[in-house]
Amino acid sequence: MDAVSKENNELSAKRIALQKSFKEYNEKNGFSYEDWVNPPAGHFYEGYKNDLAAINEKMAPPLQYQS
Repeated sequence: MDAVSKENNELSAKRIALQKSFKEYNEKNGFSYEDWVNPPAGHFYEGYKNDLAAINEKMAPPLQYQS
């Protein structure tokens, strides 16, 4: 397995663990659309969104257009 595949597997595992924690949090606390849209500082949703964005950026970096 090459380094890229290994990194993608690790990122996929982190994403799955993150999604599991999201599910568990919502089962325990209920889902709040207000907190989802505008999470208070330090809220679970804020950390979740930041972590998920970091994983997504590594797995599928933004396209770079050439002019």
